[in-house]
Amino acid sequence: MPEELSLKVTGMTCGGCESAIRRVLTMVDGVTSATASHQAGEVKVVFEPSKTSRAKIEQAIEAAGYEVAA
Repeated sequence: MPEELSLKVTGMTCGGCESAIRRVLTMVDGVTSATASHQAGEVKVVFEPSKTSRAKIEQAIEAAGYEVAA
């Protein structure tokens, strides 16, 4: 059963940042969709918890150069 996760993400300043985050998240096995808003500073991810975890999603965002707020 897919789960939805909303994360506060800092460092996004434009649509290019949103695209970069969507691109890296869709490469994570188990992520079925991802949206990002630099204006809201938020990323929403739908994923299969049997294939990936919140920690792996956060790692992918941070590896792309953005910071997930605690």
